[in-house]
Amino acid sequence: MMRPAVFVALVALAAPASANDLSEEEFRLYCGYLDAVKDPAFAKLKGKAQTDKIAKKAKVKPKVLTDAVAKGQSVGDNCETIAAGIEKTLRAELDKAMAGRIHVFQLDASDPAHVVVAVSWLGIDKKKLLEEGALIAATAIKHAPMTKTIAVRAVDPSAADKDADAARWFEAKISGLNARRIDVPKIWEYAQTRYKRLFDGLIEG
Repeated sequence: MMRPAVFVALVALAAPASANDLSEEEFRLYCGYLDAVKDPAFAKLKGKAQTDKIAKKAKVKPKVLTDAVAKGQSVGDNCETIAAGIEKTLRAELDKAMAGRIHVFQLDASDPAHVVVAVSWLGIDKKKLLEEGALIAATAIKHAPMTKTIAVRAVDPSAADKDADAARWFEAKISGLNARRIDVPKIWEYAQTRYKRLFDGLIEG
C-alpha cells in the first residue's frame, strides 16, 4: 500500500523512534490511520484533505495525527508487527523481573484503543504479592507504553490447576496511567500505602 507523500516526507525527517516511545494515544492514532486509508471514503482523498478528514474522525488536530503517524511509521509498517515486537521485549523483561515465575502472559492489541496486558505469576510469599504486582505493572507500562489496562494475578505455585479460582492468591487491575505513577526503586517503601490505592478490584488472600 502506498503511503501519502506527506507522511513519507515526515518519516524521512523524523528521528528514529522505538516501540517503547509510542504512547497509548499515538498507537491508537497510527493504527486508526492505517485502517482509515484502506477505507474507500478516505482512500479517494489526497494529501491535506485526507489528513484532515481522518483527524476529524479521530477527534484530534491534523498535526497531532501527522506526528503520531510519522512516529509510528518510524517504528514499523503495521501495528501487528509493532505489537509483536513489544510483546517479545516485554516477556523478556518480565522474565527478568520475576525469574522463572511467569505463569501466563498476554498482550492483546486487537483493539488499538484499549491494549490489555495480562500477567499471572507464581506466588512465593503472600506478604509480598502487592509489591510484586506493582513491579509487574511498572515493567509492563515501561515496555508497552500503549497499554490501557494491566491485569495482574498471583497464584498458588502448588495448585494442580493454577488457572482455577481456588488457586488465586492475589488479583487486581491497574490503568496504564496509574502504572506510570509507580517508582520501581520505591515499591517496597510505598506499595502498601500509596501504590495500593492505584489498583482496582483488588483481591488478596
